[in-house]
Amino acid sequence: MNTDILVIIIAFCLLLVASVYLTVHRLLLADERRRNIELLKTSKSLTVPMRLQAYERLILFLERISPDAMLLKLKNQAQTNADLHLAILQNIRFEYEHNISQQLYVSNEIWALVRETKDAVAIFVSDVAKQTEPSHSSIELANKLLNKIMECDEPLVAATIREIKAEATKIM
Repeated sequence: MNTDILVIIIAFCLLLVASVYLTVHRLLLADERRRNIELLKTSKSLTVPMRLQAYERLILFLERISPDAMLLKLKNQAQTNADLHLAILQNIRFEYEHNISQQLYVSNEIWALVRETKDAVAIFVSDVAKQTEPSHSSIELANKLLNKIMECDEPLVAATIREIKAEATKIM
């Protein structure tokens, strides 16, 4: 009879220890989940403004490298077509290098679009510059660029800006 009571007591103790273990384990898991959620919220509250700023900077970058904007900025700095062509390409490169760190905050797809747009603008300008005499006045290149821009249905940078805005809207 004593062994039966001892077995019952041991079984009860094992059940008690198992239930305490499971209860404590569940509480610890719930606490860990809560801390992870808080950490995620804190992280988002810090990174969302930085990401939005990156989107803003990339839109500003694209606006700055649009050929019409560069013509306004660089028109007095270049005397010849070759000078203007070089100044535009240097401006694109400078603006890109100034904003290259923004890729950290945007998706790979958006960054690839930004790079492709930058390259497309440089190619567009170079293609138009090939149609001019390098030693002639930069007014010739400026006029040809403006005419080609006017022929386009949509500015070179508009589609990429639309995609940036769409992605930025998702995180707001």
